[in-house]
Amino acid sequence: MKIHSNVVQHIGITSSLIASAVLIAAPVSVYALGSTTSGATTTKTSPFCTELPSKSTTITNEMSTLSGKLQTAWANQTQDLANAFQKVDQNVATDRAKADSERQTDLTKLMTKATTSAEKQAVTTYETAVLQAVNTRRTAYDNARSSYRSSVEGVASGRQTTVKGQLAVFESSVDDALINAQASCASTPSQGASIRATLVGSLKTARETFQGDRKSDSTVETQIKQYAATRNSAFDSANSVFQTSMQNAAKALQQVFGKTNV
Repeated sequence: MKIHSNVVQHIGITSSLIASAVLIAAPVSVYALGSTTSGATTTKTSPFCTELPSKSTTITNEMSTLSGKLQTAWANQTQDLANAFQKVDQNVATDRAKADSERQTDLTKLMTKATTSAEKQAVTTYETAVLQAVNTRRTAYDNARSSYRSSVEGVASGRQTTVKGQLAVFESSVDDALINAQASCASTPSQGASIRATLVGSLKTARETFQGDRKSDSTVETQIKQYAATRNSAFDSANSVFQTSMQNAAKALQQVFGKTNV
């Protein structure tokens, strides 16, 4: 069903945003080392330390922007899933209404063929069996869909919770690295090379940790495929039971009417 591919797409909608997080804390290779002069005394101060507060603010703002985009993407994802499920329900309702109308027309025509009390009773019994088979299959389908949707929503919600936690750790690691670098610049402004190397190492570790955690995203599609397979298996089972019930009902009817009459 199309709903499966759409669900996978909705669940993975934040992938590009997550990927951008690892770019935010890219190594600050743009920083150079040098010296500045203050009055008559020359103090060796790294431009890296001079520019660090501004660069730190930029990174922090980008992290906040990313977080906001993720919140929006997740809200849209939840709504998209609800819309997709609603569309399926609307289509199912339309198809069922059409099937009910056509079935009732056929049953009415069948009753007009009944000329004896036995035949009329057979048609009534047949109608009861058919409606029971239809309702049984519909209930099985509805239960399978409900279970599938609950599982999918659980995956989406769980993934959001996991990513939020991982992103929080990533942001905290980046913030700590920047704060430590600024503190080092305040105490030893001439040691830009060493401070920069420490900062780059810390940001690299934060990125690699975050990227490693994100590998769990690949399991989402596999999980949804498994849920879809379970749902489809329930559909197949319901269809099998339905076909058997319909065949038995038809045989009972034919025994009364004769095979050439119905």
